[in-house]
Amino acid sequence: MIEPTKGRVKVRFKVKKLRKSILAKLSARILCILSVMECVILGLCFGLGVSENLFNLTEPEALKKIYENINIDYSVNALKNFNINNSRYKDYLRENYFQYGIIISDNLKEINIQDNKSYQETNMTDDELASMNPEQLYLCQIKKDSDGYIYHMSGGYYNDYEELDDNYNKQWVHLYADRICYDVVKGIIYYRAEGYYYPVQSVSLCYGDSGEQTIYNYSYNFSKKKYQLNDKTPMDETPWVEESVSSSEKQETTFLDSEVQSQNDSIEEILDGSTNSERFVNLADLNNTTFNNNNWGMILLDNIRNIRGDELTLIDSSSLSENLFINEPKYYLNEDFTLVVEEKISGENYWVISIVPNAVPSENMNSKYNQEGWIVKLYYDIMDKDFAKRLLLSVCVMILSFSFLVYSSGHRRGVDGIVLTLIDKIPIDLLSFGLLVVEAVIFYEGLNIVGKIGLQKYMLVCAGLLGAIGTIMVAFTLEYVLSLCTRLKAGKWWRNSILYRIFIRVVSLFRNVVLFWKLVLFIGIISFMEFFVLINWGKGSIMVLWIIEKLILGVVLCKLVVQLSALQKASQNMAEGNLSYKIDIDKMFWECRKHGENLNKISEGMSRAVDERMKSERLKTELITNVSHDIKTPLTSIINYVDLLSKEELHNDKAAEYLEVLDRQSSKLKKLIEDLVEASKASSGNMSVEKQLLEAGVFVTQTAGEFEEKLKALELELIVSKPDEVIYIMADGRHIWRVIDNLMNNICKYAQPKSRVYVTLESADTKVSITFRNISKFALNISGEELMERFVRGDKSRNTEGHGLGLSIAQSLMKLNEGEMKIVVDGDLFKVILIFNRSVNEVPQFLQEKEQCEYTLT
Repeated sequence: MIEPTKGRVKVRFKVKKLRKSILAKLSARILCILSVMECVILGLCFGLGVSENLFNLTEPEALKKIYENINIDYSVNALKNFNINNSRYKDYLRENYFQYGIIISDNLKEINIQDNKSYQETNMTDDELASMNPEQLYLCQIKKDSDGYIYHMSGGYYNDYEELDDNYNKQWVHLYADRICYDVVKGIIYYRAEGYYYPVQSVSLCYGDSGEQTIYNYSYNFSKKKYQLNDKTPMDETPWVEESVSSSEKQETTFLDSEVQSQNDSIEEILDGSTNSERFVNLADLNNTTFNNNNWGMILLDNIRNIRGDELTLIDSSSLSENLFINEPKYYLNEDFTLVVEEKISGENYWVISIVPNAVPSENMNSKYNQEGWIVKLYYDIMDKDFAKRLLLSVCVMILSFSFLVYSSGHRRGVDGIVLTLIDKIPIDLLSFGLLVVEAVIFYEGLNIVGKIGLQKYMLVCAGLLGAIGTIMVAFTLEYVLSLCTRLKAGKWWRNSILYRIFIRVVSLFRNVVLFWKLVLFIGIISFMEFFVLINWGKGSIMVLWIIEKLILGVVLCKLVVQLSALQKASQNMAEGNLSYKIDIDKMFWECRKHGENLNKISEGMSRAVDERMKSERLKTELITNVSHDIKTPLTSIINYVDLLSKEELHNDKAAEYLEVLDRQSSKLKKLIEDLVEASKASSGNMSVEKQLLEAGVFVTQTAGEFEEKLKALELELIVSKPDEVIYIMADGRHIWRVIDNLMNNICKYAQPKSRVYVTLESADTKVSITFRNISKFALNISGEELMERFVRGDKSRNTEGHGLGLSIAQSLMKLNEGEMKIVVDGDLFKVILIFNRSVNEVPQFLQEKEQCEYTLT
């Protein structure tokens, strides 16, 4: 029991290993392509056998049939070159084993076909003509008009001349019968087509009371020019008369009344044709009876077309020319109600007499006999050599190799999982379209090459070229199918397509459309489709109900959309922070009302949470303020006493040193308390803001003046950059200077000595920015967001002065002034950007006039 399991495991392992082998994949591809081509060739042979009916023919019989068709082609070519004095072409046809002669005659039986003088042109010698057997000759009849255009041809053997000639000189044309007429003089029904009148060859009438109605069937006699009764049939046995019930009722009330009952016998005598032995009938005799053409009901014409008697167009043949009336049975009515008329073919009558060869030497491959005969011989060679076994073997090899390729697609040696190749990364719709275009170009260009160069004369070359084209197309198709398999294994194959990307874009755009217009578009499309169906297959009452239903549905849906829009607007207000927004839910439907109530409750809950948070922030600020105040009072006393002690003369050096430390630390504690109170007020918004119009360039200039000496002492070079134009912002000057002061003090503490410090003022259409840049002397392994938090310092060793509140205070002050502060850390580069809203329209008039005046003077 263990050994078979181990064997299966080994086989499975070998197959898994084999699927990653490049040599195995290449071999499988070659086998698959060859087996497909083999199946195609065998299929083409089978199709050739079906289309040409070769299964019932032996090889000699099939060759004879092919040679007959070739004789017709050569005959047409010979006639096209007739009267050109092209002796070279005659010799060319003879070299290709086509022996022929051309005769112009309407009656071939009167011509001696073995006499050279009977031919207008021939490539046969007198001895060949004298020795040929007329019964083996093949005839090709060809009609040419005055311009030399060949427009009709047929072929057959000399023994079939009579039948061939009879069918050759006529053709059938289709005419539209625009009216069906009734001759009130002769009682004949006609088809009128192109101004001529063609008698209806078969007419069926229904007559009798509602209980016993009879069908009278007539046929037209062209010699007597009258209708002749064929037979009478009870109405129950004839299905087409079911449509004439109403007319029968009309007959009953019209001409079967008791007042006219005496006419019944005379009407039946007319319909029966009992006045003569041959049963000829003149339907015009019914004109003066109650059973005239208006009361005939439904009539059956030529057992194909039904028409009512009152729909006939009445004519008087005595007032028309006799030449307009056709009296030959060379026409019929087809199932499309079209009149098919026999027409004699006019034109010059040519006969091309040729000999069908029994065998053609294989040396001359240019001959059509050899080329097409080669196909027939190839067909019988393939079909005779175990056709079924070869086809079965090819199909099995194709299935096995293709299955292995599908199993191994996407796998590569040394890599786990599915690996996408360059072809697999091409969008699937682009790949499909590209494959279709490439294969179409290859196929049509191959056919074009064959046609233009004339390779169709060389069957072996054509077969080789078409085989190569087929192999290339199969190889491309196989790679495409394997790419599809790899994509399916990788999953989510549809995402790698241009159509999917367009669909995603359309969906994303559609999501941004207002809900109301989405619904209008959806209802419009559905309504149009329903309207299209109803307008073609519906009835009037259904259309009215449909319109009423759509009006009611439209009103309800529009109201629903209004309610959904209100809910959408409420949620948007809440998302934007407007927690006091309320929805009126009094007139809302079902689930909309519940959703509105939930949104109102969410708004109330969020308002309570915000109020509690604000209350907590106020309590925190008050706590910090009160604690700071309580600490500040004893701290002030300590600072004062330290100041008093520093003014006294201390003879102890240690005491003086301690006093200095006490003074320094108490000042540092005082600064910390002040910054903490300021940070608390700024973050909670309890600081007063007095906005005014400020010139941004003044801050840059003031920064350079205030910190120039301090920066020089620290070996820092300050580089200031600002535009020439005057730039205004709306802000509180005290707060903005405090922000700049904090940033510059940070630079003084943390900037790398002997480096540059950049302060840059820039402006855009609506924004103004002041940027501070310097190189840090400490490694900045921290983000800008973390640096703006309280008590966070870039110097983690805390060897420098500071307590980590400067940047947090600066950020809070910028928010109070409706500005923004960004910190960018890039290695040792430290950059702070202050962003303000630019004030253009708010510049006072006198400042604008001053600037304009200065610009004019310049």
